[in-house]
Amino acid sequence: MAEKENLYGHRKMIVWQNLDKLEVLVEQMVLTKVPKNQFKLRDQIERATSSCTANFIEGYYSGSIKEYLRFLSYSKRSLAELQDWVRRSFHKNYLSEENYLLIDDLLIKTMFLSNRLINSLKQKIVKPS
Repeated sequence: MAEKENLYGHRKMIVWQNLDKLEVLVEQMVLTKVPKNQFKLRDQIERATSSCTANFIEGYYSGSIKEYLRFLSYSKRSLAELQDWVRRSFHKNYLSEENYLLIDDLLIKTMFLSNRLINSLKQKIVKPS
């Protein structure tokens, strides 16, 4: 795929690629199914989804590992929040079990990779003795 060859910066990272997929899946599979009169639910899903990606990117370009870690923690918390809003959408029957499991699986994998990245970056911080 030519698009993969042109990846640079944050776009090379699998965590970001998963976040990008999540945005598309949530838009296609969740937000199109949640009724428009469910303003709070729709708004929370949209905010959590965009927060995951925006905080990841902002941290990536922050210039320091400590700042990167801070924004990664925001991104990870938004992932957890998104997971809960997607679960709620499923329980309200706005989402098929198949779509719920697909999105939840990607959320779990993305949180795992995010945790690995966070732990890796924490090891790079030199602790004073």
